[in-house]
Amino acid sequence: VEAAEPAKKDTTQTLKVSLYIFGWYFLNAIFAIMNKKTLAVFPYPWILSWIQIAVGAVFMLIMWKLRIFKPPEGGFTKDMFKALIPTSFYHMVAHVSACASYKFGSVSFMQVVKAGEPAIAVLLLSMFFGRKYSWRVWLTLIPIVGGVAVGSTTEINFSMAAFLCAMTSNVTSALRAATSKDLQADTGLKGINLYGGIAIVSGIMLLPLSLLVEGSQMGAAFAAAPALMTAKGTLLFGIWNAGFMAYLIIGSMFYHLYNQTAYQALGELTPLSHSVANTVKRVVIILASVAVFKNPITPLGQVSAAIAILGTFIYS
Repeated sequence: VEAAEPAKKDTTQTLKVSLYIFGWYFLNAIFAIMNKKTLAVFPYPWILSWIQIAVGAVFMLIMWKLRIFKPPEGGFTKDMFKALIPTSFYHMVAHVSACASYKFGSVSFMQVVKAGEPAIAVLLLSMFFGRKYSWRVWLTLIPIVGGVAVGSTTEINFSMAAFLCAMTSNVTSALRAATSKDLQADTGLKGINLYGGIAIVSGIMLLPLSLLVEGSQMGAAFAAAPALMTAKGTLLFGIWNAGFMAYLIIGSMFYHLYNQTAYQALGELTPLSHSVANTVKRVVIILASVAVFKNPITPLGQVSAAIAILGTFIYS
């Protein structure tokens, strides 16, 4: 009986982690598709990014208030908010630039470029954070950089704007990941609470910037979006004419929930396992986007994407 207890516990743990990873993949794939469709009728990535982050922040405040999620002991202190600012800034820029990349290019192209994030991370961490890496790690960057480079040049509808935005997202995502480790130690925040704090602070920072950049176009954009959505035949989950605002809010919830499940998975996995899972996730999103949007990918583009993702897998 005693021997059976650890086995039962291991099975339960494996099932829990598997559900987190499945939820992460499923929610992220749906968000990527919904985000691309939203930008087709509402091409304002700054405003859209703020709405998506703000919806998640409000959701977290409600969950904490109802005690569905256990809030941090003693609540968020002033020092916590100060400590969250750098990571929240990186999160904000990473999301805005990712949304802009979706606006200018295909989902599959953006995911191929995002596969280069480990290479950016190694460069930044070695240059600015004093990290040391073996020659084997540097060697694994060759297929990553090569695959992304060839995949970008063979993209049928290549967009320099999409490429630059995706690379900006890579840089700030790498910085967010690097500073998050120190943030956990400095604040004691982990998992859902850490992401909730980041969402709140980044939402506060992004609001004035989004209004400054796109605020003058917001009224006309919201007025035009419902008709554009009807004209394009955009349906929620392909079956429901939910209306633009419902589509926007539901898409924002998918954004929050995929990030939440990613943080929950991170809490249960080693960094190595999480990196491997993140690599496989990109394959899932690319396949889902190609199936939905029918974006043509050249044979060389397919090979280069596979090389970049394989390089990321080996690096992990």
